[in-house]
Amino acid sequence: MKRPKLKKASKRMTCHKRYKIQKKVREHNKKLRKEAKKRGHRKPKKDVGIPNAAPFKEDILREAEQRKQRLEELKKQQKLERQKVLEKKRKQDGNKDASKEKQCEKESTSKPKANPEQQIDKSSKKFFCKELKRVIEASDVLLEVLDARDPLGCRCPQVEQFIIQSDGGKPLLLVLNKIDLIPKENLEKWLHYLNQELPTVAFKSAMQRKDRTMGKWVTKKGAAYIDLSRASLCFGGDCLLKLLQEYSVMKEKVIQVGVVGFPNVRKSSVVNSLKGARVCNVGPMRGLTKCMQIVHVDKQIRMLDSPSIIVAPSCSFHSLALRSTTDVDSGNLFDSVDSLLKRCSKQQIMMYYNIPDYRNPLEFLTLLAQKRGMLKRGGVPNTEGAAKLVLCDWTGAKMSCYSRPPASWTPSPHLSAEALAAVKQAFNFDDLEEDNKSTLKDIHSGVNILIGTDSELLSPTLS
Repeated sequence: MKRPKLKKASKRMTCHKRYKIQKKVREHNKKLRKEAKKRGHRKPKKDVGIPNAAPFKEDILREAEQRKQRLEELKKQQKLERQKVLEKKRKQDGNKDASKEKQCEKESTSKPKANPEQQIDKSSKKFFCKELKRVIEASDVLLEVLDARDPLGCRCPQVEQFIIQSDGGKPLLLVLNKIDLIPKENLEKWLHYLNQELPTVAFKSAMQRKDRTMGKWVTKKGAAYIDLSRASLCFGGDCLLKLLQEYSVMKEKVIQVGVVGFPNVRKSSVVNSLKGARVCNVGPMRGLTKCMQIVHVDKQIRMLDSPSIIVAPSCSFHSLALRSTTDVDSGNLFDSVDSLLKRCSKQQIMMYYNIPDYRNPLEFLTLLAQKRGMLKRGGVPNTEGAAKLVLCDWTGAKMSCYSRPPASWTPSPHLSAEALAAVKQAFNFDDLEEDNKSTLKDIHSGVNILIGTDSELLSPTLS
């Protein structure tokens, strides 16, 4: 007898149960969407593609295909390079064990000889002087960079005498940097005063950006635009390059131009401005350049950046505060600030820092520390930090102080008349004066503070 076939269970359900299931599904999907939104995950948009009516559709598709192939080739090449690096590293690790055993045997049998060049510290004064002498001997032309706010204080008689007397006499040019920090009338007087002795170029170096470019910003998306602010422009660069190129044509060879000067006169910035890129490291820290650096400006000119000139410890507090490669000791900070305040106008200092009247340097530093919020534990003003701030403003480009040239010109005793005549024959002074005048027309001066009218602000000497 055949077994009767069982009927399948019906899939029908009540409306109440079906609606309840649909409601739970909606709530579950809503919860998933909310969690995905918190994580930042969004559904990718569908690529619309290139419409058929678009012009040059085939060319665009071909370029996209080529770009895709190039990316694939680049990935393969990077993968091969990584494999090579790993293989090289494995070989080096294998050879290290064998070399260590040989070194141990050599050390036990004989002691290695000490190299005197390796023992010299690269941050020492001895190494700085050695590199400076190396730059002077390797150069055909020397540029002495001066701060326009205090040109005589930036000149070093010992270095100028060494340059003029080395190898039968080398041409020396004075570069008056930071001309935007002093009034135009005072700048004209300084150019007239210095040009009576050595050719002087009015110069203002460009401001370097972090992306190693001159006057450009790069956004996060990669799109670059040019910043046309006056701080990012260079003035006097064409005049200086013209003088150097004419000298190179006269000598019929590629010339090496050495750049020397005290700290914070922006020697490396001058090199970067002539090159048009940030090839030398620059910053507010003094003595940043440690050794000679060669920069090819063009086919005819090679620039040699040098370390700073070292100031003798016997100089005044004022000279050590502004011209030393190292920071001033805490004991000499107040003496340095005191010497600076004596040379400045009290009213303009009060306006610049927006502080009330003060009776002595200690009260000035106390008011400045309270104004800037520089307080120690218990609300005690940090006068030492305020003193460092004043010195930083002085050496930097924030406080625009300047000095006036002497009333009468006197020739420098360390420079002979024959050497100065040879320098004047090497360069055209008439063209130089015209170029300096055009530079003065282009640049504008800001707010300035007048310091002492005497020329004995700083007396630089070598250690």
